[in-house]
Amino acid sequence: MKRFILILFLLPVCYAQVINDIDTNIYLTETDAKIEMNIYFSKINQIEFPIYNDIYDLNSERAVCIISSGIQKVIQCKPDVGSENIKISFNVKNIVRQSNGIMIFSYDMPVSFNTKQVNVKLELPFGYALTDKVLVPISPPNTEVGTDGRKIFVRWEFKNKEPDDIIPLRVYFEKTGETNNIKYYGAIIAVSISIIIILIVLYLRLIKKKPELVLSVLNEAERMVVEILQSQPEEEVDQRKIVNLSGFSKAKVSRIIQSLEERGVIESIRYGRKNKIKLKKKFVKEETEQSEK
Repeated sequence: MKRFILILFLLPVCYAQVINDIDTNIYLTETDAKIEMNIYFSKINQIEFPIYNDIYDLNSERAVCIISSGIQKVIQCKPDVGSENIKISFNVKNIVRQSNGIMIFSYDMPVSFNTKQVNVKLELPFGYALTDKVLVPISPPNTEVGTDGRKIFVRWEFKNKEPDDIIPLRVYFEKTGETNNIKYYGAIIAVSISIIIILIVLYLRLIKKKPELVLSVLNEAERMVVEILQSQPEEEVDQRKIVNLSGFSKAKVSRIIQSLEERGVIESIRYGRKNKIKLKKKFVKEETEQSEK
């Protein structure tokens, strides 16, 4: 009743002024909404429209706006001199309610002036979609429904509205399984990353231990040559010294060195007529051998 009394009070002023276009964007959360209004006009000194909900964070561009209290709260905006459009934004508390798992947006949008066109775009919260549990999930029904790839939006167009008009906007929506799927896939990704990290650590440890070969993989003659190389203080050992310490012939030592070099165990370095032998891999004895000793 109060809203109609206020509208009747404003009628004499409102009928004399015309607004060309009102573009309204409504961004919903699970409980509240942010409303942005771009108002285009000519020769209007003050714009007023009633509000029927608790609002906060009122902001304006190219105008000074305040909330006046009386019979009904009213947003009053005085445009800057020469301005032909203003922007108003505010947040509305508890404009979305829940019933049986369905979210219900209900907003009576007032029209305080003769207005040629009103465009309204409403954006649902991320992870929500229009419900199919209600026969008419959108009112008024003459609307466009679309998506930007992340969120679903609803768009209305109204023409030739008068000061005593109220546009009743109703949208019924619900949470989709997409949010839960995101959490599920997030958990899978986290587990996969953990497994990859573990495999990398194990691989690095394997690479680190790879040079440590067990002496038992060598035959007796090869093992003796390797043990000689391990026992010498110098890193590169003269091949003739190996012949002397092993007691093998030069030909046998050459064959052993050639075999070990082909398998990547040692490296033979030529210095003129001399051959220097370098051990490339680290060898360890088997635990059984160590325990027997």
